[in-house]
Amino acid sequence: MITNKPTVLTLQLERFRYSGSTNNTLNAMNLALSEGSLTVIVGDSGSGKSTLGAILAGMLPRHEGDQLEATLQLAGQEICHGGGSTVRIDPVGWARAVGMLPQDARHYLSGVRETVAEELALGMENAGVPRQQMHERIAELADRLELGYLLARDPGTLSGGQERLVALAALALDAPPVLVLDEPLAGLDTQAARTVVELLGRLRASGTALVLLTRALDSLAAEAQQIRFLRGGALHISAMLAPASLEPVAPAQRPLTRQSPELLLDFADVALAYPGCPDVVVSGLELQIRAGECVALTGPNGSGKTTVLKAAAGLLAPSSGRIGGAAVRSQGVGLLLQNPADQLFERTVGREVGFGLRRRGAEISRIPSVLATLGLSEYLDTHPYELPASVRRLVALATVLVHEPAVLLLDEPSEALDAHGLARLLTVITAVVDRGGAVLLTTHDEAFLAACAHRVHRMRPALRASQPTIAHAGHRGHR
Repeated sequence: MITNKPTVLTLQLERFRYSGSTNNTLNAMNLALSEGSLTVIVGDSGSGKSTLGAILAGMLPRHEGDQLEATLQLAGQEICHGGGSTVRIDPVGWARAVGMLPQDARHYLSGVRETVAEELALGMENAGVPRQQMHERIAELADRLELGYLLARDPGTLSGGQERLVALAALALDAPPVLVLDEPLAGLDTQAARTVVELLGRLRASGTALVLLTRALDSLAAEAQQIRFLRGGALHISAMLAPASLEPVAPAQRPLTRQSPELLLDFADVALAYPGCPDVVVSGLELQIRAGECVALTGPNGSGKTTVLKAAAGLLAPSSGRIGGAAVRSQGVGLLLQNPADQLFERTVGREVGFGLRRRGAEISRIPSVLATLGLSEYLDTHPYELPASVRRLVALATVLVHEPAVLLLDEPSEALDAHGLARLLTVITAVVDRGGAVLLTTHDEAFLAACAHRVHRMRPALRASQPTIAHAGHRGHR
């Protein structure tokens, strides 16, 4: 699409290679971003789109040995130039020019602020914005994104979707001329996604150039000035080179058919709250999970879906009511967290999956079959953090499956998975219920829900004890 608007950022990249690799992750490509434009980069897991986003945002090269040959210009002024491991950058100019929402939004938050309001104020504090003006801007944006009830919350207690909303709000308040967004709608409920789309439209109208990194074309892409498909380390215009994940994954029929009356998990009038938090997250929950079924929890961000899974796994005791069932009594419950980083810490995939297993006997012998089921056999000696996001999530799933839990708890399991990963996940769910186990999962992905769930339990936010106001910004820091 032809535009007469000024060019904000240009990238001329010859190659990028990670330290220790023998192959380039990215090869010859050019990008020009105009004021108020939307550029969509579509790529499968492992295609290099997050690497490209990190280069645009000045986060790469990161380690000695990373090799980048590229030139980036902001409004005609170079902010990066060089080749190999001797890249010259202007970090101050870069930080002011380009902001990035990473795939794991938690990585954008500082982790040192006591409230969401303080987190939102951080960038404006560093820019010397007067306190009253900070409060007004936070209040206005919080109202637009319906985040007012979160302002007094500890950022560490937010759900994955809430983290994404807060991180995006912080980026919008910092107002860089270019925003790079890695899967910005992932983990958001329908209303929150609409709100984000509206906010991004406002940002574009004010002149912000947006770069959207995604696994599949969605509603945001309809307004794009340019769409590029990333494959083989290069950008392509033709959709014929689009990744396989653009094809919808929807089985012709639900694969789950077996159900027995055995009660594996039973929530009886359960209320849940976090220590030190005055608000009840879940109240009066009545939910039974029986052998041979897959049950999905849906509902708005912050309605308590993840909290229910944590309680089922024994990580959070109920404030009132009772959690029982055969799986609870036998401690046969396994939880896949929404963020794989929270449960991956070993040096290799093999060590990760084998962690906590007895070194001899039936348990350790399960590792090869679990890795084969999830298509991970070739990664046995690979460090989990060297793997693409989709594969890394499957590794985290393998660490749970190897224990053969009676109830498999999955928190937003389809997030970040490409088509191959989704197919593996559906195979696992089918196998668990076919052997007489059960699956309880949370999701905002309606297509995935329709493909796997026998029943849907819709969560509603509990009444809150208070409606917090904007807190003082607190100490200064760096995002």
